[in-house]
This record gives sequence, C-alpha cells and structure tokens, in this order.
Amino acid sequence: MRPWKRILRGLLFWTLVVVAFGGLLTALVLVGQAPIPEDATYIGSDACGACHWRAHGGWQDSLHPKMMRRVDEPGVVVADFAAKEMPFDPKQAVWAIGSRFEQQFMGHDGKTETLLPGSWQVDKGKWNVKGWDGWDVPIPLQRCHGCHTVGLDVKTGHFVEPGIGCESCHGPGSWHRNTLGFGAIASTLDAQVCGQCHTRGLSTDGKYFFPVGYRIGERLEDHFRESPPTLGQNSAEWWGNGREHKRHQEYWPWKQGGHSHSLKSLTEGYDGRYGEIAPACLRCHAAEAAANPRRDFTLDQVRHGITCAVCHNVHGGLDKQRFRCDYCHERGAYFHRSERNAGHVVCGDDAKVTCVDCHMPLTGKNGGGLHLHTHYPGIVPPSDAAKYGAPSSCANGACHADKDATWLQAAFDGHYR
Repeated sequence: MRPWKRILRGLLFWTLVVVAFGGLLTALVLVGQAPIPEDATYIGSDACGACHWRAHGGWQDSLHPKMMRRVDEPGVVVADFAAKEMPFDPKQAVWAIGSRFEQQFMGHDGKTETLLPGSWQVDKGKWNVKGWDGWDVPIPLQRCHGCHTVGLDVKTGHFVEPGIGCESCHGPGSWHRNTLGFGAIASTLDAQVCGQCHTRGLSTDGKYFFPVGYRIGERLEDHFRESPPTLGQNSAEWWGNGREHKRHQEYWPWKQGGHSHSLKSLTEGYDGRYGEIAPACLRCHAAEAAANPRRDFTLDQVRHGITCAVCHNVHGGLDKQRFRCDYCHERGAYFHRSERNAGHVVCGDDAKVTCVDCHMPLTGKNGGGLHLHTHYPGIVPPSDAAKYGAPSSCANGACHADKDATWLQAAFDGHYR
C-alpha cells in the first residue's frame, strides 16, 4: 500500500474516533442536563447500593430501612410473641413497624394490610394494650404506607420497597440508573424532603395522612395540608405554646424558628454593618454552604436556610448532630459560658447542660414513651409549664425535675430580672 494511502486511512480513522467521542460527550452532556422524565419509576434501594455503596451502607445501619420489614426476616421481631398479654395471634403478623422504641405489627385481611392491636414497648419490655379495645382500626394504606413504603400506588396498594429507602429522599431512580449515572436524580437539602413525613395533616383530598403524589423538588403544600397548632390551646399533638407533643411533627416547628429563615434574614434583613455578604456569611445562613464548608458559595448558588440535613446525618446516625451549635453560634456559645457572663447563665459548666438542653427542650414523646426535643428553637419558660403543663427548659429531662412550676418561675424571674 502506498504511504499516502496509509496516512489517509489513519487520518480517516482518527477523525471518526474524534467525531464519535465528541458525539458521545455531547450526548452525555445533554443527558446530564435533561430533566428527570415524568415517567421515571422506582427501582428500590438495592439498585442504588451497587454504585453508592458508602451512602447505602450508612442508610442500612440507620432506622429508616427498619420502619417496615417482614416478620419472617431473621432478627426483625424484637417483641415477645410468647407473652401472656400478647394482644393478637402471632400467625396474623406479616409486617413489623419499628424496632428501637416500639414495635407494631400489620396483618393482611385478604385485600390489604391491616394494623394489629397493641404495641411492644422496647424499653419497658412489655406490651401496651391500653386503649386498643374497641378502637377504630386505621387502614395502613390510608395512614401509614405513604411514609413507611417506597413507590406506593394508593389506588392498588402496591409498593416497590418496604421501609424508608433511598428513593424516599431522592425520588424515582430509573432514569439515573438507565443512563449509567449520567442522568439526573433528585439531590437537595430542601427541608420539604423530610417534611413529607415529619409533619401531620392530610392529603389535599382529605383521604390520606401523607402527601399523595409528592415528588422531590415539588412544593409540599401542593400535595398536603398541615395541621398546625392552635396557640394558647393544648391538643393531642401540640402544647399551647406551639411546641410538639407527639412524634413525627418536627417540620412545622422548624419552619417557625430562625433556622428556616436564616437565608432570608441575611438577604432581606441584613443592614450591611459587617460589609458585603461573603462566603463566610453563607456558611451559617445557607444549607448548601454549611454542608460544604470547604467550598466558597455565592448568593446565586444557594437556595435554602439551615435545614434538617445541616444538623442531621442523612445517610446514617440520624440522631447524632452533624454540626455542633457553636459551629455557627460561636459568639453566642462564647457569651453563654458562665465564667464570661455569670449574670446570664444560670447553670455552671459542672452541670453539663448543652445548647440543645435549654433551647430545644424535651417537649414530646415518641411511641415508646421516650422524650423528644422540640425543633422550634428557643427557651421555654417555666410559666409555660404552669399555663399549659408543657415541659420547660428548666425542667428539661432530669434538670430540676423535683421542682414545681412556681419554684422554677420564681428562680427564673429572679435570675433574669
């Protein structure tokens, strides 16, 4: 073969390679920029673990996947099915809900799941059967499944995965998988992701206790009507001061506090006394910057105030703080130390009282009867205990539990007069 022909063929070959590679890159860029198709489907958390093994492992160790499991799986049932006060025939149980604080069970009536009476109190090691006689049995498909399953079809009752899976927070993953990870999947620090389950209310049609049809990135209020507290009036879910009385309602109180408004307060309420808004400001005012402190963000790159995912580890260790309060409230923490401001701080360092103890006191209870912190930051004065019976910051947990509201309020007023 003549040399010039060999050169021509080589040039043609590499030209085709470059064109093909360029076309592939262009296609991948277009796929990456394309919105998630409306017909994307749920594929289950196991499909995510193949690539995202670290996040998947943290999720597996958390409580989320344990919110609904089959009773025939090894180690799932922690309740004593042989106890004398066992409130139902163990053969009826198909699904177990929860495992750490309490455990409830669902059976099947031939058409759909049905909640079985009684709950196992894990810390007490006994069955709670009080109030279950003659009760109006809730239908799990209407009350529970929206938050305890993934990919629920309310018309058929079919779901893709039991428990709270990856797609509960990231939305359907078929597009992301089918495009080998180049296609988008929802990934956001928006508190609405948590709020879809950690709140109380009804779907917009009033039939379900969860937001039917909600997908990550949409407005939660378009699918759900929350049940807020009535200030000045106690209810089964709320104290009269607006703090939580029960579990799964952290989203509404969070919206009332300064954390949710932190970005808005910076962009709309800042008077410029410290100079222009800089990346350092955003690390305490915007979720995106707080969660990625090594990267400098600008205002046009952030959307959310301090949200749930800033304080909570979202892929594991859900009940452990991701950041300490003094990460942002450094000067507040500085002045709260008793040796620097004895006139303000009631309890000394030897009391080992934390920011959360006073500013997010234990006001609610979970299903196992254990206490939960309010997500509405701020001191709850002893007067609220006298007025509503609500726990206060001073009688928080074991702190001053032996004192009545009158004594506590007198001490509170005497110190802060």
